[in-house]
Amino acid sequence: MSFLDEENDAEYQRAKKRATYLLGSHAYSSAALREKLLKNYSVETTEKVMEDMLRYGFIDDEDYAKRLASALINGKKYGLRRAKAEMRRKGVPEELTEQTLSEFDCEEMTDALTDLVRKKYSDKITDREQRQKVIAALARRGYGFGEIKEAITSVLEEINES
Repeated sequence: MSFLDEENDAEYQRAKKRATYLLGSHAYSSAALREKLLKNYSVETTEKVMEDMLRYGFIDDEDYAKRLASALINGKKYGLRRAKAEMRRKGVPEELTEQTLSEFDCEEMTDALTDLVRKKYSDKITDREQRQKVIAALARRGYGFGEIKEAITSVLEEINES
């Protein structure tokens, strides 16, 4: 075994150890993990480690995408647009993002938006100026203006009835 082989093997071991350390603290998409490894290791070593991580099942982009989408939509109450942007930023492939987000029920998301407006913004939507700020905040969360208008109208009707 030559000096270069030993050096490459040592680099591979360090990269593999780093990858398992990173994956032990939280989940990564394959693209995000590859990007982290490339900062410190050669392309050849990184690809070899990535193959191992995929083969051993330490990386599963489909499962990662489902968990991330659920956390963004159900946990952080993001709309589809924001969830899509966040998933893209985290390295989830476009096709997988589309497929994963299409599994979420639009009616459930509309109900969730209405609940969010009711719980967090019901005291602000009666004032026209404050309502514009609420609309902007919800748009930043990734909701469309049609969805926002529908949710606000629904909550305003509830307020007027009581």
